[in-house]
Amino acid sequence: MLNKLLNRVSTASSLPHKLLWYFSIVAIVIGLTLYLSMFGLMQWIEDAVNQQELKTSAPYAISLFQQGAKQPLNIGLHTQAFYSTDLIPQKYGDLTKFPVGFNGEVVNNQSTDILHEWLSSSRPNLGGMVPKEIFLYRGEFVLDGQLTPLFMITPTESVELSEREWHLIKLFILCFIGVMFILFGFVIHKLSCRLVDPVAQLSKQLKSPESNKRFTVPEQSATEFTELADSLNDYRQQNEMMIKQEQAFARYASHELRTPLTVISGAAKLQEQNNAAEFQARQRSRIQRAALDMQHTIDALLNLVKQENATSSTPLRLLQQAEIESITQPLQALAKGKGIKLSVDFKQAPTIKPTSAVLRMLLSNLIGNAINASDSGEITISVNSDEIIITDNGRGLSASEHDSANGHGHGHGLGLLIVDSLCQRYQWQFSLSDIKPIGCCARLTFPQADR
Repeated sequence: MLNKLLNRVSTASSLPHKLLWYFSIVAIVIGLTLYLSMFGLMQWIEDAVNQQELKTSAPYAISLFQQGAKQPLNIGLHTQAFYSTDLIPQKYGDLTKFPVGFNGEVVNNQSTDILHEWLSSSRPNLGGMVPKEIFLYRGEFVLDGQLTPLFMITPTESVELSEREWHLIKLFILCFIGVMFILFGFVIHKLSCRLVDPVAQLSKQLKSPESNKRFTVPEQSATEFTELADSLNDYRQQNEMMIKQEQAFARYASHELRTPLTVISGAAKLQEQNNAAEFQARQRSRIQRAALDMQHTIDALLNLVKQENATSSTPLRLLQQAEIESITQPLQALAKGKGIKLSVDFKQAPTIKPTSAVLRMLLSNLIGNAINASDSGEITISVNSDEIIITDNGRGLSASEHDSANGHGHGHGLGLLIVDSLCQRYQWQFSLSDIKPIGCCARLTFPQADR
């Protein structure tokens, strides 16, 4: 039954009751063991004291008999000494059958022990018979030149606790065990409730339809439960952020892929309208460039969605100036149309991990934002061994770009969200700041391991 009770699957809220039942069973077993042990120990001590009293009184009785003392010899209030069996009261029976040196309790002329005495005291007398119980010490001594037996007798009713007194002691022991049982049961129940309550609350909060509610546990909960609640809050926040990012990535991918598809579709229609070789070559070039841009966009987005550990799986490579120029080249026409000069200041080749597709998406977004935020002036891409800096003379940061710079993850055309996610992926530091009096600075700082 106990094994079935412990192995039954239960909820957290029922665990305190389950533990209370378990404790009750164990406590009852321990209580009965203590009760029997204490009761037996008290009876043993009582008998041992009386037996020791008889044994130590024997030399004194022998001395008095040798000096001529008469039988029965009273020693103390309850003990009598005999050396002649004829004078021993008949109610005690024949005591000569006990060997010399015997020292113990005798019931109805039979030697007894603690177990027999405990069993006798725990059941009523049958037939109205009153047992004759004495403590007997059997010895011998020399009297008038002859070896003479010695019998020292103490009636148990004179030195032992009465039946009523034993009942009171039993009642006290049972009451004491009962009080301790209730007290410890109450403490165990309270402690188990305190231990289980945080789990029950967290389970209830997990099932709650309120998605934005924070996980909490009682203040008096153990530190581990507080840490668990904090971890759940962090997990929920990261999960919600990932969902928002996935939604933003879907919108961004749709926008980025629609643009080259529009270019390809438009160029294909133009080819049908003019068969001139130069015109056809120009349209084919537009189609190839749009298809290449689409491929780069797809590669970068796939790299971001795979959720792989880029720092361990991607090898280091040396960034060349030609790669930077190939990234800026498609943007030159857009910049020139707004009267903006796009220049590259390649000071020192850095060692980086992002692939060409990822780097193209990073820089294309930042340079495209800089062009959109500028009406004239110059945009400079500076490259050195530890960072890439893009500066412009435009209108500065907008409110949404300020949020991105502060870690909120929303930027112009959702491009800064992609930039921030890619930088986190490769452990780069991305920052945006205003330039006085006008302009903006976008900074990509490489990790120490990449330098």
